[in-house]
Amino acid sequence: MNICNKVTSVIFCAVIAGLTAASMLNPVRERSETENRDLAQMPTFSLESLFKGDFTTDYETFITDQFVARDAWIAVKTYAELALGKRDSNNVYFADDGYYIEKFTPDETQVDTNIAYVAEFLSHVKDKYNTRVMIAPTSSLVLADKLPANAPNWDQNGMLDRLASLGNFVDTRDILLEHKDEYIYYRTDHHWTTQGAYYAYLELAESLGFEPLAPEELVETVLSEEFLGTTIAKLGISANEDTMVKLESKNQPTVSLDYNMGLKQTDTLYDESKLDTRDKYGYFLGGNDPIIDITTSIDNGKTLLMVKDSYAHCMIPLLVNHYERIILIDLRHFNAGVETYIEMLEADGAKIDDVVVLYNASGFADDRYLVKLRK
Repeated sequence: MNICNKVTSVIFCAVIAGLTAASMLNPVRERSETENRDLAQMPTFSLESLFKGDFTTDYETFITDQFVARDAWIAVKTYAELALGKRDSNNVYFADDGYYIEKFTPDETQVDTNIAYVAEFLSHVKDKYNTRVMIAPTSSLVLADKLPANAPNWDQNGMLDRLASLGNFVDTRDILLEHKDEYIYYRTDHHWTTQGAYYAYLELAESLGFEPLAPEELVETVLSEEFLGTTIAKLGISANEDTMVKLESKNQPTVSLDYNMGLKQTDTLYDESKLDTRDKYGYFLGGNDPIIDITTSIDNGKTLLMVKDSYAHCMIPLLVNHYERIILIDLRHFNAGVETYIEMLEADGAKIDDVVVLYNASGFADDRYLVKLRK
């Protein structure tokens, strides 16, 4: 081995050793504010987990999440791939018009399982309540024409068609495609904008049978013009910020919120403090909680129970205009079953009128908690 190769090998080994040592000495972080997610923690060792391979898999995830200067390395990788002419990085497409659209490949077995859970849930409750399922298409379907040429894109339509065949399905594809040239999805985040949620709300209102608020009955308030969402966070690079707004009725009802069966109470749908953080979308409802029980000043005796992900959050300020009570359940954090919880509510005197399952398509396809619909 010549001297040049020896020096290169020594430098390479030194860099690897230095990064490994730095990662070991680096304090373990519980959360990435940039990516707005919890980071993997050191897995608990056992001989059983080692022999099953779970420990090594979890340890690899832990090392990846806790790698020293992780955010900076992500940015370096992204810029390098951009320089090489790539149109995607870290499962995110660099789309037209400044959009960053997540590249998603579902586990088809999980999709089949989740559709079966919904079918079973509907068979038990659709005749008892005014029940609807709304699985919202994501930007990769509605804004597919902005994706790089020949970019692989999963078949959302196929999954949504299967869900529609179950009945009681609110299909938002047509109305969102009709308005796709408007600002209905964030450029740097996976959520739809409040305007996108408004169009879906119109479809939900028609299906459930209530009169939606017309545009002239609404007040739009700009919340932030500096929103950078979770999609751009996966790339670690700078981007043009999104604008985040809320829509409310000119005669917005008063509300009272009970979080997680009495652990917290508020009189607002919003958490102003979130606007000063990376997680600005958490302004709506304060983020994700297992149960949020909302009482409004709408005196019509109607109750909506919604099983949802965070796509629902910016729609709630519209829905409170139509119900005296709205109960929100997030199965990712909910430790009971939906049907059991409904039975408990009814035993306590509640009368459930409408039941809605509202998820975004990729979140639904990937969800591991929909089994709780039937418990």
